[in-house]
Amino acid sequence: MSSLNKFITLFQRSTNTKNFIPEIDGLRFIAIITVVIFHFHFLLLKEIGPQVSMDVHELGITSLGWWLVRMDLGVKVFFGISGFILSIPFLKQFWFQGRKVILKEYFTRRLTRLEPPFIVAITGFLLVHWLILGEELGGLLPHFAATLLYVHTLVYNAYSIILPVTWSLETEVQFYIAIPFLAILILGYKDRRISLGLGILLLLSSILFRGFLLREGIYGMMASLPGFLSYFLVGIFFAYLFLTKEKWLRRKNLWWDFIGLLAFVGMFWFYKPQEDFTKQLFFNLSIFILFCSAFKGVWINAFLISPVVYLIGGMCYTIYLLHLPLFGLFVRFSDNFILGDSYFANLCLQFAFGFTLLMVISAMFYVVIEKPCMDKNWHLNLGRRLGLIQQEKL
Repeated sequence: MSSLNKFITLFQRSTNTKNFIPEIDGLRFIAIITVVIFHFHFLLLKEIGPQVSMDVHELGITSLGWWLVRMDLGVKVFFGISGFILSIPFLKQFWFQGRKVILKEYFTRRLTRLEPPFIVAITGFLLVHWLILGEELGGLLPHFAATLLYVHTLVYNAYSIILPVTWSLETEVQFYIAIPFLAILILGYKDRRISLGLGILLLLSSILFRGFLLREGIYGMMASLPGFLSYFLVGIFFAYLFLTKEKWLRRKNLWWDFIGLLAFVGMFWFYKPQEDFTKQLFFNLSIFILFCSAFKGVWINAFLISPVVYLIGGMCYTIYLLHLPLFGLFVRFSDNFILGDSYFANLCLQFAFGFTLLMVISAMFYVVIEKPCMDKNWHLNLGRRLGLIQQEKL
């Protein structure tokens, strides 16, 4: 086996070969890289902004700052990807005579796959707050418990002080719980036009509800599934297209590179203001078209299925858990590395070092902590080794 193949094998997500879709991991790359850039810019700006010339403006689409402040849209792309991945088994069950989804297996898989890396990460960050930053453990523990149970935003009406990005994981968990019931609600009809109508109705209602929350400033509900359901539904609609028109999706055309580029720009253009119903409607449509171009575009597809891109995309969960605290620590030393008077130049230089550090640490965490949990039987094998589960007799 060549060195490249060994590298790919080491870092590629452990999954059933038939279920591995490199384009989806490529889309995960787009989602995570935008979020990472957004947070690094936000943290660095607070640290060195007053000391340099602000040559990154937000005056319009031709200014870099306009793009930077919108890069948190990657979270919504993540929601769309989750809608795609999680809805496929239910679509197959209800509409394509597929295997029935066993809910016990479904929820066990979610727990054994996602919880261990999450628990390790937030426990580590709790210790950092307590032992290194000197914060009182008694004041931290309630926030730790709320973060652990995915209810911090709802309980405290604020981001978690242990790991702020967990607000989006709270929303993801709500979708994991809701999707079996949504499947019954939306897919349980012989006439698929009824299902399509219900799906569109829920999508429009979600956009309206999110706009209401933003206008009223009800931030405790901002991590609630109803406000973000439209993005998950985009993924569900695309999953149906993928299952019914896969041959069409695989027929590539250079026009789809142009369409995909327009969709990518469209996501940024329509993203704000987020309470604007029409803009959000076209923002959702842009995500859907981007998903199509990931398969149908010639150059876009080639980019997304290149090993470096889809491998980083496959590590997105680890990167998402670790990047914000790591960047927060990194920028504390940024004052010592300011070169010149340009914020843009310093942003590029320091991001190059910060992202490299992030990838090294994330790679280790991924290989040691996250990837082993991708084996759906890891907890059973561990139980047998510890003598907690008896070996099955042949």
